[in-house]
Formats: sequence, C-alpha cells, structure tokens
Amino acid sequence: MMFLLLAIVGLISYYVYKSIKPPPPIPLPENVSKKSLRVELSDGRHIAYRELGCPKDEAKNKIIIIHGYANSKEVDLYTTQEMIDEFKIYFLFFDRAGHGESDPNPSRTLKTDTYDIEELADKLQLGPKFHVLGMSLGAYPVYGCLKYIPHRLSGASLVVPLINFWWRRIPQNLLNAAIKKLPFAFQMILRVAHYCPWLLYWWMTQKWFPNDRDPKKIWTERDIELSKIYYKKSYMDAVKRQGEYVSCYQDIIAGYGNWEFDPTELSNPFTDTNKGSVHMWCALDDKQILREVLVYICDKLPWIKFHEVPHVGHWIIHEKHHFEAIIKAACQMMLLLLAIVGLTSYYVYKLIKPPPPIPLPENVTKKSPRIKLSDGRHIAYKELGFPKDEAKNKIIIIHGYANSKDVDLYTTQEMIDEFKIYFLFFDRAGYGESDPNSSRTLKTDTYDIEELADKLQLGPRFHVLGMSLGAYPVYGCLKYIPHRLSGASLAVPLINFWWRRIPQNLLNAAIKKLPFEFQMTLRVAHYCPWLLYWWMTQKWFPSNRDPKKTLTERDIELSETYSKKSYKDAVLRQGEYVSSQRDIIAGYGNWEFDPTELSNPFSDTNKGSVHIWCALDDKQILRDVLVYICDKLPWIKFHEVPHAGHWIIHEKKHFEAIIKAACTE
Repeated sequence: MMFLLLAIVGLISYYVYKSIKPPPPIPLPENVSKKSLRVELSDGRHIAYRELGCPKDEAKNKIIIIHGYANSKEVDLYTTQEMIDEFKIYFLFFDRAGHGESDPNPSRTLKTDTYDIEELADKLQLGPKFHVLGMSLGAYPVYGCLKYIPHRLSGASLVVPLINFWWRRIPQNLLNAAIKKLPFAFQMILRVAHYCPWLLYWWMTQKWFPNDRDPKKIWTERDIELSKIYYKKSYMDAVKRQGEYVSCYQDIIAGYGNWEFDPTELSNPFTDTNKGSVHMWCALDDKQILREVLVYICDKLPWIKFHEVPHVGHWIIHEKHHFEAIIKAACQMMLLLLAIVGLTSYYVYKLIKPPPPIPLPENVTKKSPRIKLSDGRHIAYKELGFPKDEAKNKIIIIHGYANSKDVDLYTTQEMIDEFKIYFLFFDRAGYGESDPNSSRTLKTDTYDIEELADKLQLGPRFHVLGMSLGAYPVYGCLKYIPHRLSGASLAVPLINFWWRRIPQNLLNAAIKKLPFEFQMTLRVAHYCPWLLYWWMTQKWFPSNRDPKKTLTERDIELSETYSKKSYKDAVLRQGEYVSSQRDIIAGYGNWEFDPTELSNPFSDTNKGSVHIWCALDDKQILRDVLVYICDKLPWIKFHEVPHAGHWIIHEKKHFEAIIKAACTE
C-alpha cells in the first residue's frame, strides 16, 4: 500500500511539476544582431533597440519610449517629422526583457527593468539626462526610474499607467474598486501573479477553471478598432517570439508583484536647480484603469501634472492628436525651462560667482615677512618672544574668524621670560597679507601650518593654539600631523553641527543657540557652499547678522577695543569671500573625521597635552557638546571658565591661564 501511495504521489508530483514549470525561452536566431540593433548589458544579456528622430548629440529632447504589455520596440506611434523638427526630439524605442529580440531575464523585477533602461542609455551615450514615457503596463518602469534613478531624468510621462492593487499606502477601498473594474478572469490572473507567481504559467494555460480572457471585455469600441490596425497577428507573433512566459507573463509578475515602495512615497526629482516635469495621462473612458486611484496619487504628489482626456479609452497612445499632446507636454515644459534657464543663467551666475581676490600691493613683502609654500602661495607671519633656537615652548597662534596675525593678545615680556616662549602668528589663507587658496579646506589649512613651521625651522615639534573658528586647524593638526605636536589648545572652539558621531540632539541644541540668521548662514555654507557669497550679499531674505546678537556685554566692549574698523579693513583687504567666507566653508563643511575619532598623540615617551577652554557665558558655543567630546577623549583637559564670554582670549588673566596650562605640561 505504501509503495502504491508513493507511486501515485510520484506520478502526481511529476504531472504537477510539468504543469507549473514554464517552458524555456525559444532561442533567437543566430543572425538576430544583423536584423536588429542590440547592445550587451553588464550581465551578458542583450537589449534590442530602435532610434528615430534627431541625432542624439543635436537633440534638445531625448525620449525613451517604454512599450506596454505584449508589445515591442516596433510599436507604431504618430512620430511625425514635423513633431521631431519642432521639438528636436531623439526617440529611443527598445524591447523590454524577453520581448521581441531582447534576451529574457529570469530574475526580472521592476528594479531590473529600471536599471536596464539606465544601462541602455549609457551604452548609447544619451548623456546624463533623458525623458521616460511608459504606457499601460509599461509605466511601472517609469515609477522605477522616479524611485531608483531620479537624477537621470529630465522628465517622465505615465500614460494610462497600471495600478498595482497591492500598493501599501493607497486606501484599500480605492484599490478594491480598481480591481473590480476588471472582469473576474482578469482579476484572478493578477491575484495569481501577485500571490503565487510560480503558478502563473499553469494558470494561463490550464483548462480546469473558467478562464475567458477576451481582451475585448476591457476595451472600448475605439480600442478594438485601433487594435485591429496596430496589433495584427504577425506583429504579436514577433513580440512573443521567445515565448509568452518570458515576455508577457513575467511582465505581469514584475508589474503586479510586491514593490519596494509605493508611488505616494516618491520624492519630486525636480527642483529649481534640476529642471523637469512629470505627467500622468488618464483616459476617462478607460475600462481598465480607475481614475480615482490616479487622482489620489496626484493629490499626494502635487508635482505630478494630471491630464484627464475625455472620450478616449486605454489605447489613447495610438490616437494622433492625443499622442501629439503627450509629446508636446513633455517637450514644451523642457523648452520653456530651457528658455527660462537661458535667460536667468547669466543673471544667477553674476549673483553667485564670488569676485576675484583684491590684489595685494607689489611691496607687500617689505611691509610684512612672508614665506613661499610649495604650491606657490605666500603666507605672512609675525614672530614674537624668545629666539626660536633658545625657546623651550614654541607656540603657533591660529587666529579666529575675520582676524589676522596682528591679533592683539596679552603676550607680556614677563610671561615670555618665565616660560621661554617663542610665539608665531600668521595670516591664514586669504586673510591679511597671505595669498588666498581657492581649494581651501581643513586639511589644506593644517598642512599650511606644518609647511610654515618647516620653512621657519621651528624644529620637529610645536604647540598649536586656535581660537573660535580658528580652532578647526587645531583639530586638523591632531588628525593629520599629530607627530609634530608638543601640545594643542582649543579656546572656545567652533562646533561643526554636522559631525557624524556627536548625538543629534546635542548638535540641534548647539545650532539653536545661535540666532536664526546665523543658523541659515552656516546651513548654506554646509549644504550649498557655492551659494554662500550670494547669501552673504543678497537682500531678498532677512539677513540681519549683527554680531552683537552672539556676544555678551563684555565681549562687545572687547570687540570695540580690539576690532576697530581700520583693523578689520586690513584683515579683509583681499575681499570677504577669499578670507572670512572661505573660512566658514572650510570650518562648517564635511570633515573627513569626527573629533571623537581622534587618537591621543601623546604617551609616556612622547610628552604633551591637549586643552579645551569653555567660557560658561559664551553665547555661541554650547558647553554640552565640548563636555561630550572630552568625555569621549579623556586625554583632553577640559577647563570651564565662569563669567567669561566668547572673547575670553582677550582677557589678560584668562589668556595667561591658557598659556600657563600649555607651557607647564
């Protein structure tokens, strides 16, 4: 009995396996590449294509046509020469995987179809951007392009696009109504494709259950007329020449399977700086696509332009005047945008392009000593204190924002003699009498310091002291040249609000400590550094950056003493962009590291110390962030100074304390 049961199970299993297993694709003839243009993709498959219209290097509009269900690159559309000439269009038609003369893809999904389009465009050198137009079931790769390669699009058009009845964020009552619009036999096909894709081949070929899939049930009378013209048997045979499973059935599975996203989750790929448009076309007599679902999507994504076309069915793409309207909408927006861009580009360019640096006088070297760096730039410097070959402490002072080597600090002779200090002050790139650096970053400022020290023969090690925004090169020294340091001091150091490893709540609190106008300036410097010059000079938006908003009363007194107009004019003599604005960009840009990732440069055999000084009345720097850094790096000595503001460095007793801590370790 057991043997009999096993035999029955074995026979049934074999029959079931034979019934549900799709047949292999029918091989294409060996000379297929002679009959049709094809490109080879990176996975070894070939995609067949057809080009039409303007040469692609002359075209203003490059449109990739994505055919629908049971169709191919030979789809006959009203692409008139008049239309091509008017809008300078290059059309690219192609057979999607398994259709016509394109190789099948056994792992075909919405995502693979999307990347096939991108790779095809790259192989044919279409350039960085193109418009995608998908019709009916061929619209799902358009959704894929909007999701996975939005940066490659100049526009997108979805013509009577499919509705996947298992999208997660569309109201269920709408999706239920949408699927019920179809005859029951069609509903069952889509349910099998979604829930049991491995069973679809059997379902489409079985005779056990009612399976009347007459397409005329989902077409208008006009659709039927058009189908007789455009979809004759010889054409359909060529479309499905590799077999219905690898072409049509896999298309259904990909379109109605589980997507990684919902259309309502898409982001607008087009902005003020990235022009383009997305269009959705709804035929009001369509017997397949429920208008309300498309309306819901466009309500959620108002950047999609919704077009309702009365008195037309699902085959709208084959109606001459409707196809012309679809192409015109895609191209006119681009032409309009090109015109707008052309008219405004020069004006925008003039607004955002920083002015060149103001040349220094020819006799600048006579007024201030300068050394020449390896890249040809000059750095101006000032020396003070003990001769460097006799000094026990060599301290390089790194000035802050809108400051210079002539910063006035309480460097008394008594202090110099007590600790045998050699001070080196210098103008950072673009400030005072130092040449600007058009590629200035935290790293370049760091290596400027090292090269300056070497040119002046300071010896193998030195102490760096940076104040406020001038502290970021100190972080750079700790990261890139720690072996050159005998110590480091950071006085009220900047906080970069985009450090990766500092808790976000701390960074949010830190930036909110600043007035809104200052916050915006730093955000522009970080996200759009190329726009900073315009932001700092524009009059369109509120931009009251009164520094007194970030200073205590004592800070204001000190600023009036130490930052008089004549001094500021000398500091910014080469222009604000190459000095202070480039300083902001370097300090608040993307760093290659986070302060909490730094390693202790000092050990038992390599003596030295690092100090952070926090002024408790500082209106710019949040204490909690500095505390967090020092908790993560316990080798940094943290000093809290009560009743002091951001200009702590100019207070005699505090400056003496900073120098004493640096020299006594």
